[in-house]
Amino acid sequence: MQELIAYLEESIADNAFSRGEKRGFKEMLRQRDLQKQDYDFLRSKVFDLAMARANTENYAHVIAWLEEINKTLVPKVGTTSTEQVYFSPGDDCLNAIRQQLRSAISTVRICVFTISDDRITNEIKSAHRRGVSVRVLTDNDKSLDLGSDIEELVRDGVEVKMDNTRNHMHHKFAVVDKEYLMTGSYNWTRSAANYNHENILLTTDKGVVREYLKEFEKLWRQMDFYHG
Repeated sequence: MQELIAYLEESIADNAFSRGEKRGFKEMLRQRDLQKQDYDFLRSKVFDLAMARANTENYAHVIAWLEEINKTLVPKVGTTSTEQVYFSPGDDCLNAIRQQLRSAISTVRICVFTISDDRITNEIKSAHRRGVSVRVLTDNDKSLDLGSDIEELVRDGVEVKMDNTRNHMHHKFAVVDKEYLMTGSYNWTRSAANYNHENILLTTDKGVVREYLKEFEKLWRQMDFYHG
C-alpha cells in the first residue's frame, strides 16, 4: 500500500496524471489483491492529497487529477457497474456515506428521512464549502426532532427542501457526481450506526442512478424550501 501512496504523491507533484502514470498505476493495482477496504482507503488518500495540494492557482488541474485517479479506482460508468454493500450496527454504513461525500467533486443530491449524525453533517457542510453543489430533501416532521441537523445545514448555506404534508418523505438515498448511488434502510443518525440493523447499497449502475436522479428532481420541484 505504501508503494501505491508514494506513486500518487509523486504523480500529484506536477498537478497532472499522465497516460503513462495511469498505465503504471493500473498495472500496480492489477498486481495486488486489494480488497474493498483497500480501495476505500486509497480513494480517501487521493482526496486528502488533492485537498492538501489545491490552491487558487492550480485548483482546476488538481481536480482533474483527482477525477482521473478515481476513474482507475472505480469501474467506469456505462461499461461496467460496481456494487458494494454495508451493514450496521457498526461504522461501515457511516464510513461509506462519509467517504462518498468526501470524494464528491461536482454534485451531491441527498434525499433522506432524517439527518442527525454530526459526523455526516460535517461532511455535507465540507462538500458545500469546497464548491460542490449540494441539495438536500428531507421530511418536515423529522426536521423538528431534537438533534436534527437540518437548520444547521441551512445556516451554512446548503439548499434544503422538504414536504409539507401529513405524509412522510421516507426515502434514504443519495447520488454523488451523478455516478454513485447510495440507498438502503440506513437513516443518517447515530442510532442507526450504534444500535440498528440497517443496510446501504452503493452502486454505479448507470440506469439505476439515472432513475434515482429523476426521482430526486421530481421531488425537488414539488417540495418547499426550508425556512426554519
